Amino acid sequence: MTATAAVAPARRIGLVRHVGLGLYWLGTYFVVTPVYTILLQVQISQAVASHDTQNLVTGIATGIGGFLAMVIPPLVGHYSDRLHSRWGRRKPILVAGTLGIVLCLVFMRMAGSLPAIVVGFALTVATINVAGAAYVAVIPDTVHDAETGRASGFLGLFVQAGSVLSLITLLLMSKQHRLLDTYWILIAVLVLTLIPSLWAMANADEKRPAASTPINLKAFLEPLWTGDFGWATFTRFLNTSAFYTTLPFLLFSFRDLLKVPDPANFTATFELLVTATAIPLAILCGWLSDRYGRKRFVYASGAISSLVLLLFMLGPVLNPSTMLLLGVLYGVGYGAYTAVDWALCLDTLPDKANPAKDLGLFHVADALPRVGIPLFAGVVLFLFNQVQPLLGYRAIFLMAVILYVASAAFVSRIRSVR
Repeated sequence: MTATAAVAPARRIGLVRHVGLGLYWLGTYFVVTPVYTILLQVQISQAVASHDTQNLVTGIATGIGGFLAMVIPPLVGHYSDRLHSRWGRRKPILVAGTLGIVLCLVFMRMAGSLPAIVVGFALTVATINVAGAAYVAVIPDTVHDAETGRASGFLGLFVQAGSVLSLITLLLMSKQHRLLDTYWILIAVLVLTLIPSLWAMANADEKRPAASTPINLKAFLEPLWTGDFGWATFTRFLNTSAFYTTLPFLLFSFRDLLKVPDPANFTATFELLVTATAIPLAILCGWLSDRYGRKRFVYASGAISSLVLLLFMLGPVLNPSTMLLLGVLYGVGYGAYTAVDWALCLDTLPDKANPAKDLGLFHVADALPRVGIPLFAGVVLFLFNQVQPLLGYRAIFLMAVILYVASAAFVSRIRSVR
C-alpha cells in the first residue's frame, strides 16, 4: 500500500475546533503587524538620527526579512512532511518555532544598537516562518475537504483581528509612553493563542504518513508552475501585488491626490474601516464558498477593488465621507478574497497527504510581492510624477486595477474548483 493510499480522510470538525485551529493565526499576526510596520521603525529611529539612514536600514532589514519569508517555509514545510515523532509532524516544529519567536522578541526588546535591532528582526522573521511553515499544514491535516472554505474564512477573520487588536494595543501603549513594552504583550498573546490551537489539532497530523522521497530541486519547485495549484499560486501573487502596489503609498495618495485634511488620521480611519468590514465578510464568504464555489468570490473581489481604485483616480472631486464609504466597499472586496484565498490553495494541493512544503511554496506568492512590488511601484510613482504632477498616483492605482483584473481572470484557469 502506498503512503498516500494509507491516509484516512479528515473528519468534519465542530465550530469550537475551527476557532481553536484558527487562533494561532491571531497570535501570529498580533506579532507580525506591529513588529513589521511600527516597532522596527521606531527602534531604528531611536538608534540613528539621519532620516536617510533610517530609511536605508529599514529597507535592508525588511528586505532580509522578505528573503527569509520566501526561503524558510518551503524548506521547513518539506522537513515537517517527513518528520516522525511521538508528537506528530507539526506540533514539535510549531512549539519550537514559537519558543524561538518568544526569545527573539525578548532580544528585540532589549536591543539598543542598530546591528542588534536588525539581527533581532531577521531572527524574529525567521522563527515566525519556522512556526508558520508547520502551522499552515494543520488545516489540510485536520479539516474535511468540504469545510476548507469555512476554515479559510476563520483564517481571514483571525489574521485581520490579530492586526487590528495589535494596532489598538500599540496605540494604548504609546499613549502611556511605553511603546517598547508592547513586546511583552505580544509574547503573552502568542503563547496564549498557541494553547487552544495545539488542543484543536488533536492527533490528526499523527495519522498521516511522512513523505519519504528524496529532494529533487526541479520536482520541489514544480508545483509553482504546473496544474491548478500553479494557477492558484499565480492568482494569489497577482492579487497580493495589487494590494501592495498602493498600500505603502496610501497616506501620500490621500494627502497629495485626494487632498484630505489630516492625512495620517484619515489613513488610519480608512484602514480600520477596510479591516472592520473584511472581518465578518471573510467568515460569511468562506462559509458560502463551501456551498457555491470559490471563483465567484475572486471575481467579485476583483471587480469591487478595481472600481474603488478607479474612483480614487478622480482625485479631489471625491469628498472625505465618500472616500470612507469607498473604504467600506474596498473592505467588502478584500474580505471576499481573503475568505477563499487559502481555500483555493487547499483545494488544489498536489499532495494532500504531505501539504506543508507546497503550502510553503504558496506563501512565496505572498512574501515576494511584499518585498519587490513597493520598490517597483515607488519607482513608477516617482518617474510619472516627474512627467506630470500627481500622474504617478494615478499610474500606481491603474497598475493595481490591472493586477486585480488579471487575478480574477486567471482564477478561471483553475479547472478542479468551482
